[in-house]
Amino acid sequence: MEQLHLLQALAAGMACGFIVSIPVGPVNLTVINNALRKGFLSAFLAGVGAMVAEAIYAGLMLAGHSSLLSQPKIFFAMRIVAVVVITGMGIHSLLTKPERFEAQSEAAAERADVRWHHPKTFLLGFVLTISNLMLVLVWATLTTGLFAREWVTTAPLSRLACLIGVFTGGVLWFLLLAFFVSRAHRRVKPKTLTQLVRICGVVFLIFAGLLAYRLIVPAH
Repeated sequence: MEQLHLLQALAAGMACGFIVSIPVGPVNLTVINNALRKGFLSAFLAGVGAMVAEAIYAGLMLAGHSSLLSQPKIFFAMRIVAVVVITGMGIHSLLTKPERFEAQSEAAAERADVRWHHPKTFLLGFVLTISNLMLVLVWATLTTGLFAREWVTTAPLSRLACLIGVFTGGVLWFLLLAFFVSRAHRRVKPKTLTQLVRICGVVFLIFAGLLAYRLIVPAH
């Protein structure tokens, strides 16, 4: 009976992790952008970094520590970080030139993917997610529902199973996204790739503008 309940908590966590990761936002755009420019492993690492941050928020909510993340100064500082990082990514994407894709041989692309252990892409996904304090509200709502329906209990093993499920579900989504976009990348012409990357850059700047606006004009 206990094993069945742990499987239930694991499945509930996987469903939540997968679904929360799907909406289009800075992290998904980063994964798409990296898949187009650098290949599968770079894109997937960004997604894994995002899920580590996501799991931290989910774990805190499952443990009942939502008050730790409600400090106004922390909230303000993290939103500034998000604006700076997303703006930088947008500008970098807009400056992409077709020659960059045309100059890449298959061997060069493979060498770039071999360097998957480099922490930059992982940290980028992590920073973009950890600076999104809206996830506190999302996971507070989700965990409340999971506990209310008794899909997850207050038992430590049940919470841990749910947290593992959250991480696994999110990683599965980013694995699929990185894989299919990187596969499509090989069939698209350099000029088209450049336009796609620049579109991502425009969307990044729109996100950054909205975040900056909310910093200047707080919602009432």
